[in-house]
Amino acid sequence: MQISNTSTKILAILVENQNKDYYINELVRETRLFPNAVFQALKTLAKQKILSSYRSGQRRFFHLNREYKNLQILKEIVNSNKTTSFKESRFNWVKVLNRETSHSFTTALCIANTNHLKKIYGVTVPAFWLNNITHGVYYMKDDLILLGKTISERIETDPYFAKKDIDLCYKTCKRLLEVSKKIPLINLSYKTDRQLADILKNFYNHYLDVFPFVTSPHAIERYFETRIKQEVEENEILEVLFSPVATTDEERDNALKIADYVKKNGFDKKGKKLIEKHWEKFCWIPLWSINAQPLTIEYFEDEIKNILDKIKDPIKELIRLKTEEIKSRVRLKKAFKKIKAKKTLIDQVHYLQKYIHLRIFRKNTISQAHYYLLPLLNEAANSLKIAPNEVKLLSFDEIILGLVNKNSQTKIKKMVKNRKEDWAILMVNGKITTICGVKEIIETMEQFQIIAPTSAMQRLVKGRVACRGKVIGRVKIINKLSELAKVEKGDILVAKMTTPDYMVGIHKAAAIVTDEGGVTCHAAIVAREFNIPCITATSNATQILSDNDLVEVDAVEGIVRVVETIETPENIKVINGKTIYKGKVKGPARIVLDASDFEKVKHGDILIAPQITPEYLSCLYRAKGFIVDEDSLTSHASLCGRALKLPSIMGTNFARNIFKDGDLIGLDASHGVVKLIKKN
Repeated sequence: MQISNTSTKILAILVENQNKDYYINELVRETRLFPNAVFQALKTLAKQKILSSYRSGQRRFFHLNREYKNLQILKEIVNSNKTTSFKESRFNWVKVLNRETSHSFTTALCIANTNHLKKIYGVTVPAFWLNNITHGVYYMKDDLILLGKTISERIETDPYFAKKDIDLCYKTCKRLLEVSKKIPLINLSYKTDRQLADILKNFYNHYLDVFPFVTSPHAIERYFETRIKQEVEENEILEVLFSPVATTDEERDNALKIADYVKKNGFDKKGKKLIEKHWEKFCWIPLWSINAQPLTIEYFEDEIKNILDKIKDPIKELIRLKTEEIKSRVRLKKAFKKIKAKKTLIDQVHYLQKYIHLRIFRKNTISQAHYYLLPLLNEAANSLKIAPNEVKLLSFDEIILGLVNKNSQTKIKKMVKNRKEDWAILMVNGKITTICGVKEIIETMEQFQIIAPTSAMQRLVKGRVACRGKVIGRVKIINKLSELAKVEKGDILVAKMTTPDYMVGIHKAAAIVTDEGGVTCHAAIVAREFNIPCITATSNATQILSDNDLVEVDAVEGIVRVVETIETPENIKVINGKTIYKGKVKGPARIVLDASDFEKVKHGDILIAPQITPEYLSCLYRAKGFIVDEDSLTSHASLCGRALKLPSIMGTNFARNIFKDGDLIGLDASHGVVKLIKKN
């Protein structure tokens, strides 16, 4: 009998506590595994009759099926595996966040994690995974623990280490900015290919120096949070220790000053000039990925309007923010005094506090560097005879080798062509590999145990090609016309069949998949008319696929592949999270996945997002509160929630997959709870 690691952990808990029934979230907490893996394992164990379940209220409870014929054998297997800890498995990945990035950024991060990180901290982080479909960033858990422990030991043995480390981060970031800002001033069109390579090489060397400080916060945050909680038990004190002290945001503060001028003088000539200068200074904000687009002047005009809609006196708001920062420092000192904190604890908290601010500074540095680099990348693309968007599919090493004729144009074009089919980067034991194609990415994730393969991911949906093409998107199952409203731009419309009434959803869909039909059915005819990839006659797409599954519709082979599936409890109405800023609000849910969703956020909405990044600020002024699936003490969400005094929680994991746009929800951020009040 073979049992997955997730199932083994669940069964170990149930075998040890045979008289207790567990609901899903309890098992998630007990196993410390990803909710998706637990949900799927429970479903499989129930299907195999190993577990029995029943519903009580809104919860489904699970327990061992005492009538299971191989129960004794099962208990022996579980008991024999109990001594094998999770750490002892070959791969022990942990997902730290979701971030869209580029091939060049990701390879630079991997190189720095094996070389530059060791020079600073004496250890390496030799394993990493990211794919450009789901943008999930994975490290080995033990690598992060070792890095955090090593940094902590350095702080304990060298009282000046923390300050030196922080100063070094600022220094390397400033050096990168100095080098980057010179690039747009160079007349690149007059440079030879080798000169272009030298300019890029100089940039790249300084770029790599910053990357140890991209990885180290993940280790610091996790390790120090655990250590601090071991020494401090009072929740009120912990809240003070973990709350950001410095809430300075240059873009926000400058926007408040412009808003004050516009309030008094309107959008006159000087007001428009102030906004234009503001745009020139901050348009780079979204460019954590070189694939992102700079912000427009219109974005900043909207930000000023949103500020004025929410804040009566922008200058008073600036003063409040500064005063609140002073009060936070005083609260922190009082907390240290109250618990008679040792120097080690004080150093750890200050280091964590510095990284809350430093993480934003480092992010802004890299975004600016990418923005100033764009002219050089465009010139390199011209020299390599590829399109500007194609050069962004290469690493900086590959571009440099191409410019000095060590990578042939044929080889470069082949790499670009393969990576257009979607790519991922895997690093194991310091060896970096690029994987191309959805099928290969899924197989790699299963092979290296980056995710627990679900039953949905192990099965393909096959059908008849009605209109050729390939596209990736989120599934929306449509069983009746009233459900068409849930289809958004870029979604995959999945239905038994379509009729002319479905056009409102089809116009938004990136692809159509149906259970029934043939080459002359409505879906096929419409798909060919609008050139939308379409697969018909699958017979079971509506049964195998689920809402919000991320899938590749390969309407060349006639296959739908599941890339990522979110398994959630049935009819869940309450989700728990971690408080960022206390408060209780009620309003419509608004799912925001990236900047393209900002426009749909209305005044009074409760924003739900995978994470918060600096460009979210404008729509946060319209929101009553926000919910973030990511859980990070040093995240931008943590900073924004407290600075703007918005009721907010983080660490909900899958809120964006539970609630839909327009659902009426209640956010009780004081208790870290969000409830569904009424479906849209």
